[in-house]
Amino acid sequence: MIDYVGEVGVNLTGKVVVIAHCNCQERAKCVERKLMERYSFKASLIIDTKGISSMYANDGGVIVAF
Repeated sequence: MIDYVGEVGVNLTGKVVVIAHCNCQERAKCVERKLMERYSFKASLIIDTKGISSMYANDGGVIVAF
């Protein structure tokens, strides 16, 4: 996932990355740390999944948007 962000992302240093997690805050923090180190996003935000996004992420899953 971390590599894929670099493949599809453009001008990432000027963007905010949002990481949604489904019952896995530790994994979300790890993903955030790696994304910020590698791509230097302007800012980051970690949130809990709600509603339909919980179904897509599944228990322990992480969704990244930028």
